[in-house]
Amino acid sequence: MADEARNEVRHEAQEDAEIRLNGRLESVDGGEARLIALNRLHVSARNVRKVRNPEGIPALAAMILSAGGLLNPLAVVPEKRKGSRVETFGVVAGGRRLAALQYLFARGKVPADVPVSCRVFPVGSGVGISLTENASQEGMHPADQLEAFKRLVAEGKSIGQIAAAFGVSPLTVERRLRLASLAPVFLDLYRVGKIELGQMQALALTDDQAQQVQVWEALPNYQRSAHHITQLLTREEVRASEPVARFVGLEAYRAAGGVMRADLFAQGDGGFLQDGDLLNRLALRKLEDRAEQYRAAGWKWAEARMAFSPYTGEFGRVLPGAREPSPEEHKELDRLESDRHAIIERLDALEQTGAEHDGMTEEQEAEWQALDGQRGALEEIIECMEGALQEWAPASLALAGVVVSFDHEGRFLVCEGLVRKEDQKQVEGVATEGARQDGVGKKRAEFSAALCQNLTAHRTAAVAAALTQQPKVALAALLLALTVQQREPWRSSPLAVRFNNNQARIRKDALGYAGNKAASVLEAAEAAARDLPESGEALFDTLRGMETDALLGLLAVEVARAYDVFSSEPSRSATHGFDLAAGIERALGVDMADWWEPTPDGYLNHVSKAKMMEAVSQACGVAAAQPLAPMKKADAAAAAAAALTGKRWLPSTLRAYRPDQASNGPIEDGTD
Repeated sequence: MADEARNEVRHEAQEDAEIRLNGRLESVDGGEARLIALNRLHVSARNVRKVRNPEGIPALAAMILSAGGLLNPLAVVPEKRKGSRVETFGVVAGGRRLAALQYLFARGKVPADVPVSCRVFPVGSGVGISLTENASQEGMHPADQLEAFKRLVAEGKSIGQIAAAFGVSPLTVERRLRLASLAPVFLDLYRVGKIELGQMQALALTDDQAQQVQVWEALPNYQRSAHHITQLLTREEVRASEPVARFVGLEAYRAAGGVMRADLFAQGDGGFLQDGDLLNRLALRKLEDRAEQYRAAGWKWAEARMAFSPYTGEFGRVLPGAREPSPEEHKELDRLESDRHAIIERLDALEQTGAEHDGMTEEQEAEWQALDGQRGALEEIIECMEGALQEWAPASLALAGVVVSFDHEGRFLVCEGLVRKEDQKQVEGVATEGARQDGVGKKRAEFSAALCQNLTAHRTAAVAAALTQQPKVALAALLLALTVQQREPWRSSPLAVRFNNNQARIRKDALGYAGNKAASVLEAAEAAARDLPESGEALFDTLRGMETDALLGLLAVEVARAYDVFSSEPSRSATHGFDLAAGIERALGVDMADWWEPTPDGYLNHVSKAKMMEAVSQACGVAAAQPLAPMKKADAAAAAAAALTGKRWLPSTLRAYRPDQASNGPIEDGTD
């Protein structure tokens, strides 16, 4: 019985695995039964199956090893192998099983002369035998596979044993068993194609079969999506990926007695927190603890809020003074940002792997959780380092306050320097007085406005070019911009939703643009758009007839045209909430060092010799910069360009975005 069950689920490990006991035409069971040494077998040219999936061989080998050998003999014909002095045989049916046995031999699991069960047929019948077996293989329905896994557990097999036997992860076995435990009616619907796998996964959020049926029947046919089923089953619960859950943390929630509903089919932060009241109390307690720290630091007041937007006009604002980071602090911030970017890339890769396969493996899940924790820790360190660069005047502390909340990723969101309406008149002179006391005046800009326009034009071009290569990111950015425009129309965005075409401005402002990488990428993308009909009616008909991928490509071009981070300032103003420009660059993986390099005409001739030497020092070391000191500026620019070639050095304006520390200035009324 166990062998039969194992035989029935072979499709789980590999769709075209050929170990079967049933469903074979009688003619293949003929031939002379013989045990033949593995090293005397090879795949015959008469075998009609020419395409085999090598990725399934390890799983098939695991099944054979678990079963103690083949459940079905190989069909072979006498066939002399060139150079062999002993009798050899060609496999006409069972080539994948032979490959699995050879895989086991290569890993020392079986000897080279292990006897293999075969049926020997006359040479002339080889092709017919091969065609008969391969054509008669009937794939199992997934519902039968689920029930077969369940029977194996009933017979006493552990999850680990089943996973080892079929070459799959224990998580995959657990997921199959969870689906197999659904009410029988759903497996029947699955067999006849009246329910989808996603709907079954949603129903599996509860073990109660009566509740599964109740939820299914409560929803009309057009609302029986996985999303609506999940909503109905978890109405009073909070998904583990929600900001408040991430802010509190699952460990803290469980330690306080909170109960979880597991979601075996979720990626990353899966599951639901069932006690929403407890979760909110824990979040408020954590916020209040942080607010108390700000009160102790001298602020006039500090509030803990579960949600907060600084753009509602509720408060005015005073701004802190800021000092420049030391060279060591600057280097450390760059290192932390680089580490954070590498972690985000790995997290994205793990999520993509999970989406392409049957979820992440247990090892990948563990790696994802560990990396996500590291990312959060890094971001807190960066935030603390940047916060340490702020300097608040005592007069500001005496009149302003702080709101402590959390952002969409579950991290602390702290807004300092907020002024209540009743205090705004008292604050009017504070910022100027504080600046006078601290000796902080308006600092000379690092670069000229013209050079900033040049550099940010290159940045705009690079991101625009990358957008044309990744239409999915372009679509996501567009939808976000449209959504935010509806919800928070006062927010600025690097995407002009009116779809202005910024390409002419890029060509004007980006010095040396014509010959660079972004120009060639954008030109190629623009060529497709130029071929479209001019007439509105003809254009609409053309677009309706295009494939979805082609439409996405055109959408990406339009989003790229609209993208705009032009600026005459060397650094961007501080942002609150989600920074779309930074988010787009992260999603695209844009590193300006891939798109721009310092040349005399494009950068070096437009900065001081001290700036050139600073650049060479950062990229090549202080000693490499010393020879520039006595040179004339033109010669120094040429020497600096040569030294910086290939070093991937970037000026601050082109480095990965970090929130800029605003200088001490007048109060903002918060009504923009």
